[in-house]
Amino acid sequence: MRRFCCLCLLFVSLTAWAQVSACLPTQQEKPFRSGEQFIMSIMFKWGAVNPEVAKVSVSLDSLQYLGKPCYHTALKVKSASFFDAFFKMREHFQSWFDASTIRPYKFSRETLEGNYTATNLYLYDWEAGKIHADVEFDGKDPKTLEIPLRDGVYDLPSLIYYVRSLDYSKFRKGQVMTLTFAIDDDVYDVRLTYYGTERIKVRKMGQVQAHRFSCSVVSGAMFEGNQELQFWLSSDRNRIPVAIKVPLRFGSVQCWLSNTSNLKYPFTALGK
Repeated sequence: MRRFCCLCLLFVSLTAWAQVSACLPTQQEKPFRSGEQFIMSIMFKWGAVNPEVAKVSVSLDSLQYLGKPCYHTALKVKSASFFDAFFKMREHFQSWFDASTIRPYKFSRETLEGNYTATNLYLYDWEAGKIHADVEFDGKDPKTLEIPLRDGVYDLPSLIYYVRSLDYSKFRKGQVMTLTFAIDDDVYDVRLTYYGTERIKVRKMGQVQAHRFSCSVVSGAMFEGNQELQFWLSSDRNRIPVAIKVPLRFGSVQCWLSNTSNLKYPFTALGK
């Protein structure tokens, strides 16, 4: 269950592919701004059972890091009180990344998922090509290490904003791409497929026009083979996450956008 949280599940497919993330086209105008916030509800669906088990809140603000303008994002996951007795979740991811290039400068992680705990603190040294990392996870002793760093490597929070900034007009349906992120003591590649735009019914919101993506998931204790994690970003100028669906061996995890504030543009993806 240590991969239960929607952010980790979103990028749990770890497999190399041919195209590197550094080559993907991005749009000049960023689809987000300082002060943006959004909340997603996490639901566990198993047959007729469909309880809301947690909420994810994501906020963005601007500041200076080592004299450079940057964004700071904080992603928090908190399980519902009734669900704490079964599986308590507390996640706090933070990332400080360049306001123009989205290159990360710093990353921190504090995770509690049931009996599993993890902490990460990264300082990115782009000139030396290294991440200076202090990590503790999976019951192992804390360690300080240097992780090799190359162009196109992100942490999980900054990767969300990078994906939102991609120029989807340059993609074709069925195109496969690779995104790269660091977590704990290693760097991973994620195979991503783009399916174009479609309407999806978002819980309590109605029909939303959105860009659809999928990731292959690795067969294991939680996942069956040959399944795909799917997520949707609104097709308006905000590119805000509106839905995530994660298949499990028993049931599925579904995440739905439930609230937004201070978006950069009016939310125009709602269908009629």
